[in-house]
Amino acid sequence: MIQWIFASFLVLISLNPLAHAQFDDLKFKQALKVKKDFYLSEGAFTGGDRTSSDFTVSNVRVAANPAGYDRVVIDLSGNQLGEKSAMARPPFYLIEVDSTGQRVLVTLYGKPKLDFSTLSSKQSAKKAKIISDLEFTPLANKDRWTWAIHTRHVAKAEVFELTAPARIIIDLK
Repeated sequence: MIQWIFASFLVLISLNPLAHAQFDDLKFKQALKVKKDFYLSEGAFTGGDRTSSDFTVSNVRVAANPAGYDRVVIDLSGNQLGEKSAMARPPFYLIEVDSTGQRVLVTLYGKPKLDFSTLSSKQSAKKAKIISDLEFTPLANKDRWTWAIHTRHVAKAEVFELTAPARIIIDLK
């Protein structure tokens, strides 16, 4: 009986055109290796090394740039035999620009460890023009860490990564 109900449910979902998720590949961009002044007002950036999983977030820095944007730098290092070492590339990440919520969600995938002062990072965000707050969440999952950058208004984001040492750069304007 349960199998019949489940099968009927699957048939109904497949016949309902509203049940299919829409995927807009124009809203997903690969993060660049250098700054190109390519900003998204809505969508997501992905990047990093999918094979890199054991890492430490060693700092999150915020600074207002005279060119009119705020920059968030996520400093990363690898974990080898209990010691931090330089990483070649950042681990896999997803940076989502949520224009309706005036925020940017940052998710780092792998086995994250946090080794920085969230208070210091939040203090540096107070000097920013576009960023209103950094919302650091506890490390609740073993395989990822998600936190938010709140903005004073709807913002556009550009994301790129740097190597040796590994850093993720988020520019907001």
